[in-house]
Amino acid sequence: MGPGRLFALTLAGFLGGHLAILGAFAAIRVRVTREAPRVRVDAAGLRYFAEFVIAEAFMLTAALQLGVLRLSGFSAPRTALTLGVGFLWWEAWFYFGHRLLHTRWLYPLHRPHHTTRGLHPSLSFSAGETVVLSSGFYIPLALASRLYGGVSVETLALVFSGAYALNVLSHLDVAAFEGTAVGPLLGSARRHARHHAGRRGNYGLNSAWLDRACGTEAAG
Repeated sequence: MGPGRLFALTLAGFLGGHLAILGAFAAIRVRVTREAPRVRVDAAGLRYFAEFVIAEAFMLTAALQLGVLRLSGFSAPRTALTLGVGFLWWEAWFYFGHRLLHTRWLYPLHRPHHTTRGLHPSLSFSAGETVVLSSGFYIPLALASRLYGGVSVETLALVFSGAYALNVLSHLDVAAFEGTAVGPLLGSARRHARHHAGRRGNYGLNSAWLDRACGTEAAG
C-alpha cells in the first residue's frame, strides 16, 4: 500500500474513532444526567483538532512505512501483554512529558490545550504537543513488533482508541456527574480538573502514583 493511501486510511481511522468515542461519552452523559453537553466551537479549536488528528495519522503512517512497526496477525495474549505493559509505560511517559510541556520553553506547544475553546478539551492539541506525548506510544509498540514479529491492526486500534477514551474520561465535566452513579468513578477527571484550574501539579492523566512519588499532587 502506498504512503498516500495509508495516510488517508489512518487519518480516517483517527478522525472517525475519536468522534465516535466522544459521541459515546456524550450519549452516556445525556443518559446519566439528562443534560446535553454544551458544545463550544471556534476557529482556533477546529484548527488544533485538525493538527491533532493529522499529526497522529502522520506519525502512525511514518512508523509503518519506515518499518518501526510491522503488521502481523492478531493474538489475544500478546495484545493483552502489550496493552498492560504499554499502559504503565505511557503513564510514566505522559507524566514526565507533561511536566516538560509546562516548562517555559515548551509551554507554547501546550498552551492551546489550556486556553482554546473547541469541540472538547480532549481534541485541542497542537501538532507539537501531539508529537511529544503520542510518540511515547511507539516505544512499547516497536518493542512488541520486534519481539512478536509484528503487531496486529486490532492491537493498534485498541491502543489508540483506548488512549483516547481515557483522555476523554479525564476531561469530563465532573460537576455534571456529581450525585449520579458515575460520579465516584471520575477520580482522574477531578485530578485533571484541578490541574487545568491551576496549571501546576497533577501532571499524571489516569493515576496519581507519579504525582505522589514526585511531590506534584495538587490537593483539592
